[in-house]
Amino acid sequence: MLYRKKIKVKTERGVSYVELTRAIEKVIEESGVKDGICNIALKATTAGLLINEHDLLLLKDFERFFKELIKENRLYAHPDNAFSHLRASLLKNEITLPIENGKLVLGTWQSILLFEFDIRDREREIVVTIIGEGEKE
Repeated sequence: MLYRKKIKVKTERGVSYVELTRAIEKVIEESGVKDGICNIALKATTAGLLINEHDLLLLKDFERFFKELIKENRLYAHPDNAFSHLRASLLKNEITLPIENGKLVLGTWQSILLFEFDIRDREREIVVTIIGEGEKE
């Protein structure tokens, strides 16, 4: 069985994040898949996906890391937001995770995070594709 759903999330400009785990789990529940895989694809070049701990202090550390590693006040060949693209290139635009007993297989502290790096607020589209076996077959 294959199930696909697109979800949209609003993001804030600069280095910001949105926690996606609960939204993805809801899609899995809707799909009825009990065992399989879940692919999460982000349609963006100035944002990225990361699996890590959803801890506010750690997220501040990530923000500082991205800003210090790839500075905004440099001269770049790409006008406006080259630093946004460069930061996003450090993350992924898709993640695939196993599903077991209708739930994502994640470690105790793992969450699915979308990091925004662009120079303006955005509405991001995430394509969630679930393949597996479940009660709707």
